[in-house]
Amino acid sequence: MSRQGLLQEVDELLALLGGNTLARLGAIPWASPVVSFGNPLTSKLATIGLNPSNLEFMDASGLPLEPENRFETLQSLRLTDWTNRAAVEVGKVWWSCEHYFRHRPYDRWFRPLDKVLSGLGVSYYREDASACHLDLVPFATGKKWANLDSHDRSDLIRLGVPSLVRTIKASNVRVLVLNGSGVVKTFEQLIDGRPLLRRRVPKWSLCDGRVEGYAYSGYVASLRGMKLGRELLVLGFNHNIQSSFGVTNGVVGGISRWVARQAAREIA
Repeated sequence: MSRQGLLQEVDELLALLGGNTLARLGAIPWASPVVSFGNPLTSKLATIGLNPSNLEFMDASGLPLEPENRFETLQSLRLTDWTNRAAVEVGKVWWSCEHYFRHRPYDRWFRPLDKVLSGLGVSYYREDASACHLDLVPFATGKKWANLDSHDRSDLIRLGVPSLVRTIKASNVRVLVLNGSGVVKTFEQLIDGRPLLRRRVPKWSLCDGRVEGYAYSGYVASLRGMKLGRELLVLGFNHNIQSSFGVTNGVVGGISRWVARQAAREIA
């Protein structure tokens, strides 16, 4: 898949968003899909999350970020619904994904995770765009993921993962990094084959040892029967770098060094 292929991916997701299904599942109907944060065609590594935060589209009070939006919306594109889109609107939606880290990135979330990648010499923010972020589901939801109905989460995964597979297959990504136990648990449900290897890491413990630290690793070549086109190294950790209580600079540094050791050969 070339850039043109990713534009087609955006168009298909917009068509899906134009129906009623996603809104019933909790997706924000006026928010564009997010195929990627950054450019997967130039990235060697992708961090993996669950789905785009509603804060990418609205403030803490629930009001749209317009006119200082990070991604396109029906309002920013002056559309009444997604079925009225044209090629120019599709291109703008992709542009906001491709250039996310040069526009108005949500630094409070991405800067801490970028520190984890620093040991490998890759970054979301560098000119070479050597890292990007991908979500299992490319649609933002009004409620936080954990607060959605479990059946709705399952349906969102079913609808979203095929797009993730196609994006990874088209990309230059060789390493996937899973941030937090929720992402690890959900990703493991998609793996075809043996689960990720889990190892306790005492130096990653938080809160005077009351919260243990775990590292996860393995290789995947397909998700839910859909081939990725190659085998990718998957690395993960149970702490959510941005929000886990008690995460210290020492723990972040330890995770960063571990990621660097594990992934150096894949990235070289």
